[in-house]
Amino acid sequence: MGTSAAHAELVQLETLSKQVAFEGRQFGNVGAYELIRAVAHYRVDPRVPVNAGIVNIHRAPPGDDGRVSFDTDLLILKPVDMQRGNAGLVYEMVNRGRPLGLPLLNRVPAGAGRGDFTAAAEGGDGLVFEAGYTYVMSGWQAEYPLQDAPPMAVGLGSRLPRPANSTALSARLPIAQERNAASVVGNTREQFFDIGPASPFIGYLTYPAVDLEAGRELTTRERDGDSPRVIPSSDWRLRDPWRIEFTKPAKASAGAVYEFVYRARDPVVYGLALASMRDLVSFLRYSKAGDNPLHGSGKRAIEHTIGFGASQTGRTLKELISEFNEDEAGRIVLDGAFVLISGAGRNSINSAFSRPGLKDAQHTSWGLRGDEFPFSYPVTYDTLSRRSDGVLARCQATRTCPRIIHLDSENELWHGGTLTYVDTAGRDLTMPDTVRVFALAGTEHNATPRAGAIPPLCAAPGPTSIEWASFARALFVALDRWVAHDQLPPANRYPTVARGELVSRTSYAFPHLREVTYGGAFSTRRLYDFSQEPPRAIADYPSLVPQVDADGQMIGGVRHPFVTAPLSTNVGWNVRKPGFGDGDLCMASGMSIPFPATPTERAANQDPRQAIAERYASEAEYVKAVSRAARQLVDQRLLLTDDAQAIIAAASGHYRNAMAHK
Repeated sequence: MGTSAAHAELVQLETLSKQVAFEGRQFGNVGAYELIRAVAHYRVDPRVPVNAGIVNIHRAPPGDDGRVSFDTDLLILKPVDMQRGNAGLVYEMVNRGRPLGLPLLNRVPAGAGRGDFTAAAEGGDGLVFEAGYTYVMSGWQAEYPLQDAPPMAVGLGSRLPRPANSTALSARLPIAQERNAASVVGNTREQFFDIGPASPFIGYLTYPAVDLEAGRELTTRERDGDSPRVIPSSDWRLRDPWRIEFTKPAKASAGAVYEFVYRARDPVVYGLALASMRDLVSFLRYSKAGDNPLHGSGKRAIEHTIGFGASQTGRTLKELISEFNEDEAGRIVLDGAFVLISGAGRNSINSAFSRPGLKDAQHTSWGLRGDEFPFSYPVTYDTLSRRSDGVLARCQATRTCPRIIHLDSENELWHGGTLTYVDTAGRDLTMPDTVRVFALAGTEHNATPRAGAIPPLCAAPGPTSIEWASFARALFVALDRWVAHDQLPPANRYPTVARGELVSRTSYAFPHLREVTYGGAFSTRRLYDFSQEPPRAIADYPSLVPQVDADGQMIGGVRHPFVTAPLSTNVGWNVRKPGFGDGDLCMASGMSIPFPATPTERAANQDPRQAIAERYASEAEYVKAVSRAARQLVDQRLLLTDDAQAIIAAASGHYRNAMAHK
């Protein structure tokens, strides 16, 4: 067993296996990579001030030394010869057990290999590896005791079922106990939506129920804004502490929303997951212990670190920055943070009954700890809760803030994400010098459009045809140069009130199209009273939306060449179809509505948008327009040259398909 340096809480890095990654593929001057599978063992001291903010830390069972023990799964991809690397480390806390960063940043083709980093194709185009980065991934979500639970059935992945053959990375986190070893008990709730027509339905609870016979309340509603209706207790039962079974009301649609409030026990001390992220990166960066695979020959191999998080891990990364970017020795953990598609939310990861897989979103879930003020990076005053705070408030006080690039698809803006750009009075914010924020017009939550896939619950055509992976790659390179070489990244590009790019929903000027009508759908953020379950909504925060041009496309932020030179209306929102919460937001989805090809088609459809033939005299003219837009983005360092060339090369095919869509 290796011993850690003073103040490090990772006490052993247990290596399970080492093997050559990517079939020995050579990545530029860096060469081949090695894959290390390991388990990281931690002992966290509740008495140390930097751990004081971990909820229930004093209820986690301590060892003889007073510290709390737990462990997490770990993968490391490192250059075989670390001296040929760039002395940088990228850390990703994986999303529901699976990495998102490498497939995105390296453009790994779908279906390339088995996802275990052994096949050469899984290196994609090698952007991260040719730069020389060591890439570290760790599990942090607690395991679930019922292996037969579908992976997304438990609070949208709040806890991970662990079948015997699972390759998902997870964590074995302690359960809070009272001093007499009795269970910690509290009120909590579970939410179920889009459960389909089957009845009865079996739902999995994130935390076990205390009493199978005690009266609790199950309610349902058809749409997000409807008043909940109580389902009679005769129509539901707890099959066991982990599962509820209920008969759907006769008139309930397949898209009805259900909420179960109950008394639960055994909360996971989820804040320790954040401590594990902090201490893992600190150990790999600073420790001289023999079990640190990134330290050798008396020379530290890691000089700078970048955290990566997307979607729920993007929200988690903001939690890490906010509370845990300083180790026990007062040293900075992350020098940079790449926060993707997180909107204005953080994560429900450091509360008594945490549910980190969920977020506040219309027709899904609401009233979550973590999805509350502060919504943005600068310290501001909240006019509703009457307090001042910001994501960076604590790290600014300790001088441990990383340099941050925050990237949102347009879809995040419709889920309350515009609160990243305005304060709680609806006024434009000024970002700290250490933060850059980018909003990507016409994009949805998914980085790459799902060609031909129409979201089954959405009313309008979709998905959007605009990808944002290219922007993520360019901005990762910009963050790398900012962190490692002090080269300033591109300036902020997000919509503002002052420029008329953020407006009230009643001022939203979406055109009148036969395919879809905008009826005010939005995931409104609210101030809640969390002293009760369900929480009581007290007041609404500003619900500003991104204004559009005559084509219905967002006017602020960064525009992809296919938005600047459009063939269709691409927006980051979509709405649900009848029977599935008609008119509410269709979660994570955008839409793409083709332009009429000719003036004749335009007149026949009474379409207010110009036809393609009226916009571009020929295919060659369209390709020129795309080329101009792509080259401008390269000059602004928002696109890499190779990605711009790929976009230009695809332009002709897009034009021909659009003209033949009738």
